[in-house]
Amino acid sequence: ADFGDMLLPFIFHFWTRGTPEVIRFSSEATRFVHGTNLGVFYYQPGLRSAWFEIKPGEHVNENPDSRTNPFPSLIIMVRGEATARIDGVDKALREGEAIFVPPGVSHEFLNNGDAPAFGFLFMFGDGA
Repeated sequence: ADFGDMLLPFIFHFWTRGTPEVIRFSSEATRFVHGTNLGVFYYQPGLRSAWFEIKPGEHVNENPDSRTNPFPSLIIMVRGEATARIDGVDKALREGEAIFVPPGVSHEFLNNGDAPAFGFLFMFGDGA
């Protein structure tokens, strides 16, 4: 394993206060990244998991350099609605729906509504 493969689990478990790990998530526990608020559940080689809150007017992955990944992504909308722009095609992503983005496919998310959109993000596979 390389240094990065060893470093990520160390960073995410250094402050663990017991087993099982309990991670609280809310919009207050996020940081602004890729055009929206994102909070990390857990990262390790092959798995990245997070939650997000896309506020009205926000555009996730607006920067063309951040629109593709070399690994698959699964986005699950828990509350609210956003427009998913997958490979240039717009589709409404509503509460209770999930969308799978294959590796190398361009993806953006826009909240043109008047309420936040909250959900979960999973990126997995080689390179995640």
